[in-house]
Amino acid sequence: MRLNDDVELGDGSPIIYIRSLSLIACADLHLGYEGVLAKEGVFLPKYNLSFIENEIKRAIERYKPKQILIDGDIKNEFSKVYVEEFNEFMDFMKFLNYYKVKVILVKGNHDNFIDRLKEPFGFEMYKQEHLIKNYLFFHGEELPKSKKGNFLIMGHIHPAIAIYNAITKEKLRCFLYGRFNGKEILILPALSYYAEGVEVNNLANNLNEISPIFNIIDFRELEAYCLGEDETLYFGKIKDLVF
Repeated sequence: MRLNDDVELGDGSPIIYIRSLSLIACADLHLGYEGVLAKEGVFLPKYNLSFIENEIKRAIERYKPKQILIDGDIKNEFSKVYVEEFNEFMDFMKFLNYYKVKVILVKGNHDNFIDRLKEPFGFEMYKQEHLIKNYLFFHGEELPKSKKGNFLIMGHIHPAIAIYNAITKEKLRCFLYGRFNGKEILILPALSYYAEGVEVNNLANNLNEISPIFNIIDFRELEAYCLGEDETLYFGKIKDLVF
């Protein structure tokens, strides 16, 4: 789905393509997730890495980009480095190197060890934010320091729309898009298979406690583009979806 002439939202995928940059971007992979939970006695099928690689492979084959940007939280744990995270990160970088695309990492609040692997794998790495032409990528747990860029792209939130009926609740991951102070902003859904997402249309979730961006923009004015089965669907503004 085209957001505008330059930005395309993946069809049913949390990945975007920016034509003028020949770049695909995604956020919140949380590699090592199953391994970290297993240490706490919670056992899940080991599916996250293969899901991520399949989604990126599909985007690379479709768009043939020259570069990929990961907008924070490539790993899962905050304060420690588990061997499961390290191994999955190594495997993931080898996967990206196979496609010979330039790799750019914007560090998020979970990414506390990847600096040491920059040289062996040759990727670019930036703390919290990175400006490419008119696009300012930042993870989202902090406000960007740069005042440059008229199109802001962030992750961190894991946005989703909750849909209810009398019996069940369904959560759909979504992109959030809007404008403020003459700028555009796009919030990416998590690429992690296991990140169900934060229900942004549930007013009980205090979003400004999750990211300070919601202290300067009204999330209810943002538009939701939800991920369906091989398609991305426009759901309208959050204020019309709240419960």
